[in-house]
Amino acid sequence: MGISKKDINHTKINQAALDFKKGDIQSFNYLFSYFKKAIYRFCLRILGDEASAQDAFQETFIRVYERISTFNGGNFESWLFITARNTCINFIRKRKNTQAITELDYGFAPKNYLKIGMKEYIELQLAKLPLSLREAVVLRDMEDFSYKEIAEILDIDLSLAKVRVHRARLKLKETLEPLMRELNETA
Repeated sequence: MGISKKDINHTKINQAALDFKKGDIQSFNYLFSYFKKAIYRFCLRILGDEASAQDAFQETFIRVYERISTFNGGNFESWLFITARNTCINFIRKRKNTQAITELDYGFAPKNYLKIGMKEYIELQLAKLPLSLREAVVLRDMEDFSYKEIAEILDIDLSLAKVRVHRARLKLKETLEPLMRELNETA
């Protein structure tokens, strides 16, 4: 399913980043291979569609490649996710001016949740969250970052990171209750 936070060897990752900064292309290939699934998942959950996520994913690694000189030797994983987050925010800003009005803009939701599948419905509800809540809950519950790391990536206070995750969970719970009721009724 991808990398688990407990499987990450931060020392090896950070050393590979420093080696890449010195010009070792193999180290970039190692970092790309190691983080490609996590970064793509993050972009997909923040942007909500595969085409934009693929573009943001590619743009993230292009930026990492071009701007490795700005990496200061700290936590490479956080630096990488900050880069991915900023890339996604730029895509959202561009999209705001060109996005067509859809049924979701008017708050319509499928009446029979089971037709689209539970995973898709959860992803749909996640996509409806405000960006600040969505990125916090994705980083915590789907990418397994600590609250301290979330605060660093989002450039917010630790307490605000905790609040955003909590609020996102509450909103998701509220929107997913009809699905849970329907599932319980059919069981």
